[in-house]
Amino acid sequence: MLDEAGEYQLVIRQGASGTALAAGTINVLNATTIITDSLVINTTNTIRVKVTDSAGNPLARKSGTVDGTMIGATALSYTTLSDGTFTFMMAPTLYGSANIVYAGHVIGTIPVRPAYTQNARIGGTAEDNVALSVEIAKSGWTMGAPYVILARDDQFSDALAAAPLSKKLGAPILMTNSNKLDDRTLAEIHALGAKNVYIVGGTVAVSQSIQDTLSGEFTVTRVAGLQAYDTAAMISSNVGIDPTHTVYIANGYAIPDAIAISAFAAEQGSPILLTDRDVLPASTLQALTDLKANNVVLLGGTAVIGTQVESQLSSKYLVKRWGGFDRYDTQSIIFQNLFNTQAPQSPLYFTSGLVRQDDVSAGNPYADALLTAALAAKNGGFVAMLPKNTLPSSLNYFLLFNKGYISKATVVGNNSGVSQDLEQQLRQMLSR
Repeated sequence: MLDEAGEYQLVIRQGASGTALAAGTINVLNATTIITDSLVINTTNTIRVKVTDSAGNPLARKSGTVDGTMIGATALSYTTLSDGTFTFMMAPTLYGSANIVYAGHVIGTIPVRPAYTQNARIGGTAEDNVALSVEIAKSGWTMGAPYVILARDDQFSDALAAAPLSKKLGAPILMTNSNKLDDRTLAEIHALGAKNVYIVGGTVAVSQSIQDTLSGEFTVTRVAGLQAYDTAAMISSNVGIDPTHTVYIANGYAIPDAIAISAFAAEQGSPILLTDRDVLPASTLQALTDLKANNVVLLGGTAVIGTQVESQLSSKYLVKRWGGFDRYDTQSIIFQNLFNTQAPQSPLYFTSGLVRQDDVSAGNPYADALLTAALAAKNGGFVAMLPKNTLPSSLNYFLLFNKGYISKATVVGNNSGVSQDLEQQLRQMLSR
C-alpha cells in the first residue's frame, strides 16, 4: 500500500528480475473533505460531502465508506459524483463522530451535536439601550460593516420598519441620545469600519447637530417623514419588493407586532408599513401603490387595526390578518403562519417584550427586540419577545410544536429583560 503522497514509478517485470513488460507513473494524492453540515442526535440527517485532493481539486468517481458504527448507525458505501460530492443520510443515536474513509484512511469526520444548543447570552451586562446596540453589533458583525443604521434610544416608532433595510444594507442598528451623539456609538461606528450612516427619523428623533457631526467623517443619509408612518413608507422605498411578495402592515403604536414580523420580512425582502387603527395614512397608501403590492398581511387583531382599514385594503389587495388576544398570542400566530408556508427560520433569539413606554415604570422602554431583529435578519433567524419571568402559553405551545426545527437559540439583553430562571426554563424545554 502506498501511504505517502507523491509520484511513484511502476514497473511490471517477467519474473523477479526479468524483462520489463510495462512501466508507468502513479500519482498518489492526499484526499480531504469539505463538510458544511453536522449530525444531530436522534434525527435523520442529510449530509453533503465533497472529496478533494490537497490542492482542492474534486476527486470524481471515487468510492469509500462512511463509518457510523461508533455513533449507533451503520457503515455506508459512497461513490463521488463528477464534482467530487456525495450525499448520504444517517440517524445517530450516540454522541461521537462518523468517519469518512477513502483508500483505507480517515479523510474527514462529522461530529454529532445535540438537537438544540443555547448560546451564551448577548449583552448580559449592557446597562442601557446604547450599550446593548454596541454589544449586538460586536457580536453579529465581527468582520465589520460598510453601513450602520442610527436610531434614537428612547422611542422606537421611527425604527420599527428598519429590519428589512438592515438586511439589505448588511447594517447593524446602533442607538444614541436624540440630541448628542453617544461616544460609545461613535466608537463602534469606527470599530466596524463603516463609511455610511443611515439615520432613521427626523431631527426630533436624531438631531441635526448629530447629523452634522457624522457628516464630517461619513456619508450620511436621513430617512425621515413627518410621522413614523411616513418614515416607514420612505424605508420601504429603499427596500423595494418583488410584487409576488407580501407587505406587512402594523399599527404604528403596536410596536411588538411590527417587531415580531421584522426578521421574517427582512428575510423575504418584504417591507413593513404602519397605520392608525381606523385610518390608513396617505403615505402608507402611496407606498402600497408605489410597491405594486398584491398581498397584504395585517398584524394584530381588530383592537389595533380596525375593520374599516381591512375593508379599505381588501378592495385592492389580497388581505390576511394575523392577530391574537395579546402581543404574545399575535407573535405566536405570526410565527406559526410563516412556519406553515416557508422553510422554518433559525436561529431563534429570545429577548424582552418590554418595548413600549407604558411597559416600564421608569426610564426608557427596552430596545432589545428591535436591535435583535437586525441580528436575526442578518443570520436568517427570528426574534421571540418574552415577559421577564414567564413563558406565555401561546409561545410555549409554538415552541413545543416546532422545537424540532429550532437547533440554536440565544437570549439577548440583561437579566432585567429576560431573567436567568426563564433562560434556564427555555434551555430545558428545547433540549428535551
